[in-house]
Amino acid sequence: MKQVQEANLDYCLKCSTCHTQCPVVLNFLPFPGPKHMGPELERLRLSKKQGEVLKIDENLTYCTNCKRCDMACPHGVKPSYYNIKNKAKAKTAAVQKFRDWILAHNYWWGRSASKVPRLGSFILKLAPVKLVLKTIGMADRDFPEYKGQRFKPKIQKEQTQKEQKGHKKQGEQKKVLYFPGCYASFNQPEIIQAAVEILEAARCQVEVAPSGCCGTPLLSNGFLVEAGSWAKRITAVFLEYIEKGYKIVVSCPSCGLAFKDEYRDLLAVEQSELLSQHIYELFELLAEEENLPFEIFNKDKAKIKGAFYHIPCHLKAQGMGFPGAHILKNTVVEDLLVEDSFCCGISGTFGFKREKQDLAAAIGGSLFNAIKDSKVKMVITDCGTCMVQIRQHTCLEVKHPVLVLKDFLQTQKGGK
Repeated sequence: MKQVQEANLDYCLKCSTCHTQCPVVLNFLPFPGPKHMGPELERLRLSKKQGEVLKIDENLTYCTNCKRCDMACPHGVKPSYYNIKNKAKAKTAAVQKFRDWILAHNYWWGRSASKVPRLGSFILKLAPVKLVLKTIGMADRDFPEYKGQRFKPKIQKEQTQKEQKGHKKQGEQKKVLYFPGCYASFNQPEIIQAAVEILEAARCQVEVAPSGCCGTPLLSNGFLVEAGSWAKRITAVFLEYIEKGYKIVVSCPSCGLAFKDEYRDLLAVEQSELLSQHIYELFELLAEEENLPFEIFNKDKAKIKGAFYHIPCHLKAQGMGFPGAHILKNTVVEDLLVEDSFCCGISGTFGFKREKQDLAAAIGGSLFNAIKDSKVKMVITDCGTCMVQIRQHTCLEVKHPVLVLKDFLQTQKGGK
């Protein structure tokens, strides 16, 4: 697939459709745009004599990797592919490079801090620590708090055995390996618990993958070689489960997009095409062939009246539609307002960089205004960093859709 993207380069007709959908172009005039920083820059690079260095504009670091340019291209060219590829070659200041390295390795810090979550969250709030972070280019904003991993299967063993016997009569149980991602693992582990309970209620046999990072922070910050190493390790593990008949399920859109597209497009990981065919977003799996039995929800509990569902860019980029919104509308939420036109602006680590913080807020401005104008009291979104950004700029309750659904599950004894 990497070769396919290279071959698609000449399909770029310079129509500039990608520019009209780029949230950075709309809010930051110095940014040349995805067409110029992607396909055009790549053409220039290829036209250079061997050994001749092509200077890469530092403004390329303002690409958020939101994928909206890819979705907009009428000829299937992926400007983000070239943007990320060339971002790895961009020359930046040493301090900025160090800051980006720290953000790219959030898995390391998250794994350590979640072992002593109160201490980790407390340290990040200390004035001297904030000053140091500001000095190296971190945004002056609150980081999401860390929480310890307390995942425990809640379904009793006897009940599980009885259910499995019943399922054998109806057909084979689906085997699922659930990959939580960094945010759920280190900042909101209740997402893991909720996802597993919903999958089990939907008659899936679930295993939780060890906490790990999909590599998106590394990709977005230009560490392609290291991202490739992560991808190869993860792919090898996943393929072992796939051979045993497992489906790989994620609840983070960025993880899903990395496994489905970026591993094969950018990193050229062997057998990534096979992997992509077995990756499912959680609601994508539940919606497939009506896998979600609606009787698992408490019909006597009053539905949520009015909520705003923000579709993250990386979920929209997967082209699966919005199965989560469909399920919520048909189960627990009345008058769900679904909006996929706006980017929240944070784009993973992008909004945690000092020079990009105001731009991230400007990009998300239309979304924040739409939420406030809707008069809702709750926002629902699948992306952890989207939650952080929306919560900060609207001061509203923001929840992952699995947490919303979990509140309506029947009790384990079948009660209400």
